[in-house]
Amino acid sequence: MERETHEQFPEGYKWVVMAIVSIATMMATLDSSIVNVSIPAIMADFGVGIDDIEWTMTGYMLAFATLMPLTGWLRDRIGYRNIFIASLFIFTLGSVLCGFAWNLQSLIGARVIQAFGGGALMPTGMAMITEVFPQKERGKAMGIWGIGIIAGPAIGPTLGGYLTNYFGWRSIFLVNLPVGIIAFMAAYEMLMKDKPHKIVKRPFDFWGFSFLLVFLVTILLGMSKGQKEGWFSPFILTCFILSFLSFIGFLLVELHIDNKIVDLDLFKYPVFTIAAIISVVRSIGLFGGTFLIPLFVQQQMGYNELQSGLMMLPAALFMALLFPFVGRMSDKVGPMVPSVIGLFLMAASLFAYKTINLNTSVWDIIYPMLIRSLGMALLMAPVTAASMNAIPQSKIGMASSMNSIIQQVGASLGIAFFATSLSTRASYHIGVLSQGIKTGTSPLYHAVNSTMKYAYSGGAVYSQEAGVAAHAHSAGITYLHAASVAKMDIFTRAIKSAMVMSFQDAFMVGAFIVALAIPIAFFLPKEVVLRHGSSKNKPETVTNVIVNE
Repeated sequence: MERETHEQFPEGYKWVVMAIVSIATMMATLDSSIVNVSIPAIMADFGVGIDDIEWTMTGYMLAFATLMPLTGWLRDRIGYRNIFIASLFIFTLGSVLCGFAWNLQSLIGARVIQAFGGGALMPTGMAMITEVFPQKERGKAMGIWGIGIIAGPAIGPTLGGYLTNYFGWRSIFLVNLPVGIIAFMAAYEMLMKDKPHKIVKRPFDFWGFSFLLVFLVTILLGMSKGQKEGWFSPFILTCFILSFLSFIGFLLVELHIDNKIVDLDLFKYPVFTIAAIISVVRSIGLFGGTFLIPLFVQQQMGYNELQSGLMMLPAALFMALLFPFVGRMSDKVGPMVPSVIGLFLMAASLFAYKTINLNTSVWDIIYPMLIRSLGMALLMAPVTAASMNAIPQSKIGMASSMNSIIQQVGASLGIAFFATSLSTRASYHIGVLSQGIKTGTSPLYHAVNSTMKYAYSGGAVYSQEAGVAAHAHSAGITYLHAASVAKMDIFTRAIKSAMVMSFQDAFMVGAFIVALAIPIAFFLPKEVVLRHGSSKNKPETVTNVIVNE
């Protein structure tokens, strides 16, 4: 059995690493969502439309994902400490440049620089924590580290709404400056120097990286622009064709060379593969939900950015409180049980929004997010710890990079999928309701039309339609004109109803997708499995997990 890396470090050093890594990675993940609520303010300041401003998010997402595979190769050359410190510097520099951006193009460029730093922080931080903590404590460690990883994107809208409301949109970037300086100084002074991997002169996998870069860029570009361009437009079809061809090229290269940018042999370990599938579904559920809720409460219910962000805050705090306890629990009971329960709770939280409407109370919006937080807490630490424990120590750096890529792609797929679902179902419902209005068979049409007639004849029905018709009557407008006004009101309400129903459908489909992963989670080990197939309770008898060098 290989010697545990954590034995090389002094007592208490692991918590120093945990503190520094948690601060840095939370800062990086926070910026993945803090911008969303500030988009209208940035658009107004630069005088641009949504088609242009979306690149402040897409550019960050693409750069974030494409740098992750490089961390394994860089680790072999310069070590984790140097990667981590350099990434902190680049991220903080990018944040400052964002805060002083003079136009949209400079902001997008600064966001890409920011993402180059942030993209390396997460896989490097995960690998550093895995190295300094023993296997029996990694569930707890991942639980503590996961507070920042998951809570960062969750509290981003609240913090972004507050900062934008009171200090302007530039403050959401400049707030990273003092935190980044503190983290940089702490990392430089307190992190021990590490030695590069024994294979320090392996050549750079240029073709593998190039194919992977093209694959990630084109698939994320296609998913992010598909809603605007149309899923069968030449541009989107070209993106997907290029992504498919580059993925095939990537596989052919990686399967026939020794020094790989991404080690596909990781998927030979069943637990790692299962954990990867669950991570994708988890990211779809999390980022899809955090994408839909702010849209609904702001666009449909009329709440502002700060109010919608505050609605998401209780769930973020609840999840942060749960993570350390769930991490310790996963060290004792194994990943299967908490993962199954976590997926079930995530599916239930999305299903709870099946009847969401304009009259839904604030509590009915918040409590499903609390359920989702419990599910996320049960999923994060056990699945991450299981995937890291399922592979040899020598492959941890590559595995952590792959884990981060998987989560990023899953998040992108989740946002694109829910956006597509909203558009498709809204078009469907608008078509059905409009047809009913034109033929006079819509229940909405009959309700409004009869109310309008009653009000016009002098009845005392108190409703918006009655008010419109009564006002038209008192102003001397004929019944035909009043009917035209009422019919326009019907169409307006039909569109509003269609949008509400499209949100309901999107939540239902999301719940179904998350539920599909529940049977897969049953294939995770029931016990805490350490490396090389050893188990806490049955060191030599675990047969459902294959972990061999």
